[in-house]
Amino acid sequence: MALPDLITGDGQPTLKHSASDFGLIRNSRTCDERDREYALSRNYAASVRLNCQFFLWKAELGFNIHPRITSMSPTVAIADLATGTAIWLLDLQRELPNAHLDGFDISLEQCPPTEWLPSAISLKRWDIYSSLPLHLKGQYDIVHIRLVLLVVRGNDPAPILHNAFEMLKPGGFLQWDELDVFKAYVASTCSTIDTGSFQRAQEVTDLDTLKWVQDLPSIAAKIGFVEVEEYKYGCDLSLAKFYQDMQFLVMEEQAASPSSIENSYAESKKGLARCTPKVVIVAKKPIAGQSNTRD
Repeated sequence: MALPDLITGDGQPTLKHSASDFGLIRNSRTCDERDREYALSRNYAASVRLNCQFFLWKAELGFNIHPRITSMSPTVAIADLATGTAIWLLDLQRELPNAHLDGFDISLEQCPPTEWLPSAISLKRWDIYSSLPLHLKGQYDIVHIRLVLLVVRGNDPAPILHNAFEMLKPGGFLQWDELDVFKAYVASTCSTIDTGSFQRAQEVTDLDTLKWVQDLPSIAAKIGFVEVEEYKYGCDLSLAKFYQDMQFLVMEEQAASPSSIENSYAESKKGLARCTPKVVIVAKKPIAGQSNTRD
């Protein structure tokens, strides 16, 4: 019997395993419970926001796969964890039409219908904090993660990193794209504009819970990754208004007061936008005998 949570582009099961092999039946209730803990929405507006966010990141970074990751075979196997709407995989498939692309998320309700996906893309419902199914170990050349600030629990990304490490083939690469929230600032078109109330309305109030972003390279090294590199990207002010408008959608999803959003929006029209730089971590799973060092 086909498993409803294990789907491919042609609507068929990707592998003939029992439900217990995937941990889907055993963990399905836990997945549903954990999905309800998600701090944002999964409605149509949230999906539009995620897709807008993807294209803004692509415009700013200029890549899906970091340029450091080279020498990929045409049939490279890539996993996208916390895939969201699967938009990253769909765009990547146009670049790598022969690649094997798997998306994983605790919920797939924001993804396109399976009948509309390219056959090279498969989607699987899986909580990235749960145990890794045995058949996924050592299967991927690249594991990609992006924007899980609100998913990481207890200021500790180690369980996610461990699963990513186990999913990779020896010599495979991790690419983790994240917001550098500690470097966020308010940009203004004029130095005389008062930014105080605008900044207070949108600032992240509990930065201590996000300290792991700064520590991600060292945590990855402790897990066993080698050649861990951190690449930082500033903000393109020509895109700042679009990011800010998207931030208002986030505020709505987080149930901020309508008056606070309206006031912030009115202030933004004077020439204000909150800008958050980005950081990309690229790390390698060592080949046998390779030492755990950073270049």
